[in-house]
Amino acid sequence: MRAMAAAHSWTCLLLLWIIADTSAKTPDVQVTCMFSEDCVLPCVFEAVGDEIIYWFRQNVMIHSYKQGSGLLEQPADQHYNNRTSLFTEVISSGNASVHIQKSGPRDRGKYRCLVTSSRKTSEQFIIVKVEAPIHSVSLETTRLSGFEEVICSTRDVYPAPRVTLYTEPAVQPDALQTFARKTADKQGRYSVESKIRKLEDLTYICLVQSFYRSETWRTSLQEKEISSIEGQDLKISCTAPWNLQNFTLTWSFTKGHESSTIYTYDSLTQLSSSVWKERVRLVTPRAQGGDGSLQLLIPLRLEDAGLYTCILSALRTKHEVRIRVNIIESTVSARRQPESSIRWWIPATVITSLAVSAVAAIVTIKCKVGCSKSSQTNVEAAEMQPIRETDANSGAPSEDPCLTERSPTELHENT
Repeated sequence: MRAMAAAHSWTCLLLLWIIADTSAKTPDVQVTCMFSEDCVLPCVFEAVGDEIIYWFRQNVMIHSYKQGSGLLEQPADQHYNNRTSLFTEVISSGNASVHIQKSGPRDRGKYRCLVTSSRKTSEQFIIVKVEAPIHSVSLETTRLSGFEEVICSTRDVYPAPRVTLYTEPAVQPDALQTFARKTADKQGRYSVESKIRKLEDLTYICLVQSFYRSETWRTSLQEKEISSIEGQDLKISCTAPWNLQNFTLTWSFTKGHESSTIYTYDSLTQLSSSVWKERVRLVTPRAQGGDGSLQLLIPLRLEDAGLYTCILSALRTKHEVRIRVNIIESTVSARRQPESSIRWWIPATVITSLAVSAVAAIVTIKCKVGCSKSSQTNVEAAEMQPIRETDANSGAPSEDPCLTERSPTELHENT
């Protein structure tokens, strides 16, 4: 029983020692320095008056300073020669932060701030990241390889970001022929691009994520062609793949070499502007959820046919749709009957033809019956008359008993 109590006591003491040691250790500070910009690494201490300050990077001294004496010695790493400095006017208040000029890739790493005095020694660790953030993402179509491709790219980023290009609906990678490339300039900043083969009726989506996953950019592109009859209202669809908040909507129209903005909308202020006034309107009021579809009212063939471009923009997000609109003349569309209508007239024509044939047959039969009765009456009348002899050389024409019905008097006069 005593042994168990002793073991329990030692366990509690060990846990208390671990907790005390952990709480006494100053946690590392993380700092992100912007590429080619000055950066400050923080370090605070309890001021006494005779401090000596050392700054190390990866255990290599880059700066040293003694209160009241100034700089002690040149940095061991020449990369930091004349690039580091302290804020000497605030050292007496306990601030030993170091200033680094124009930070770059070589400045990444773990730094240590060591402050010694006659009373105390303290140290702090700083983890430094250097980043050139993503400023823009481009998603375009090109024909440089002999066939149409979709290219997603970003430039001047550090470290190299991750670029993912795909389609909706999804397509097998072999059909898209995916290709990716990244290159670095002399300063170490990267240009990254990913491209796939362009296929019809697809939405192309590109995601660009920073190396530290601090930000993600999204952009998408859709191209299509639609047709409508002149004078009939037309819906031009534009819906983002994502649910957007606080976005702007811009519609532009291109005909020939001239392009103009025809409609704009801001979801935050709910203000809209249109140079086409009564000719267009939003299908969904306030374009909720990123639906910027436009209703084209009573389109005209010569005026409204052309290229319509819709752009939905939000923070680090962009969706673009390019629609080629063809307006068909109403008289032409009337002459071009649908295939279903043509198929309907085929049996109708056959039935009509059969009906006409049946009526014609009935009329013919009635005619033959009437002619037979008339012929019989003529024969009886002729039998009452003397037999007429016809000269074989007279060439008398043959008679058609069904041509006319003659009276006995007419027959008598002819004989």
